[in-house]
Amino acid sequence: MRRRAVTLIALLGLGLAASSCKKTAETRSPGDCDGICGKYTHCEDGQCVVDYATSVCDGLSTELDEVESLPPILTWGACEVDPSTLPEFAAVDDSRIPAYDPGKATVLDMNAGSERLDDNRLMSEMRTIEHKLNECLSLASCYNNGLGSGRIDFEFRIVGKTGAVDGVNIKAPEELTVYGIVPCARKAVFEHRFPTFDGQHMVVNYSVELD
Repeated sequence: MRRRAVTLIALLGLGLAASSCKKTAETRSPGDCDGICGKYTHCEDGQCVVDYATSVCDGLSTELDEVESLPPILTWGACEVDPSTLPEFAAVDDSRIPAYDPGKATVLDMNAGSERLDDNRLMSEMRTIEHKLNECLSLASCYNNGLGSGRIDFEFRIVGKTGAVDGVNIKAPEELTVYGIVPCARKAVFEHRFPTFDGQHMVVNYSVELD
């Protein structure tokens, strides 16, 4: 199983690649939106969106400092126990874990800064989640006598003030929905606490692929 590239949709849902800050960008005026658009934002289609100009990029946490993380996973989805010793299967209950709704109105904190988690920090946090995800896959592999192939896509939102995840979506092919993989994976993401940052929400799109 290999980890796919991580795509970040930071702050107000604007697409953002790892090197998306362009120092040549032009700052736009706040415009309409009843005057609610704060510093480093502008009004676009009735919503305040982040303005990735020089001043904003200077404020983002984009430095790729060295960050300690768990070792990479070498064997994905391997059954580590004798399946005959396992109890009757019971799936994780994820009914109380909210889904991430990109269309739902988001209340902006106009006092929040313009930070986001830098790429190394985010990847370090995702490595921790990967280990939890691999536990879900390994358990399912034991019950299922192995796993099929395919990609699991994650979409979730991180709240800057708390580092909490407030909604998780997971898409997976039928071969990778067996024995509670999806609810187990949703729980692994939802219960993880990211570092806090002085900024609006971050939306993360992430995927792994099982060969």
